[in-house]
Amino acid sequence: MNKENNLMIDIRLKNQNVFMGLALHIFHIRLIEIICWINRTFDFILLTETFRHQTHSNDLHGTKPVRAIDIRAWAYQNPIIVVRAINKKFIYDSERPWKKVAVYHQNNQKDPKANPKTGIGYHLHIQVHPNTRERMNGE
Repeated sequence: MNKENNLMIDIRLKNQNVFMGLALHIFHIRLIEIICWINRTFDFILLTETFRHQTHSNDLHGTKPVRAIDIRAWAYQNPIIVVRAINKKFIYDSERPWKKVAVYHQNNQKDPKANPKTGIGYHLHIQVHPNTRERMNGE
């Protein structure tokens, strides 16, 4: 067995709703691979949102299979480094290179300008597309 597959998985969950979303729904295989990569690379991952019923037409948390999760930003010393590492490793869709796998959302729920589609608080939004894959050398 590959040493990489023998590493401990440290996936933490914000609450029971996050667990239920994880337990009761099928997740896109690329999303699962990225969750495992984040765990291996940064030692753990704290999920704050898994499945939810769609709150808008492009809500990837509510697709079948589920194509998005949110993770706690403050769990990492520098969440921007985590976002950059994910986006350096994975490409969302080569036909739309401006789209990212990892996005750092910094919504303050008291801010009237906050985007209601991106959730509340500081978190990393991790999303995949059917074309999401690891980047090739130099890509």
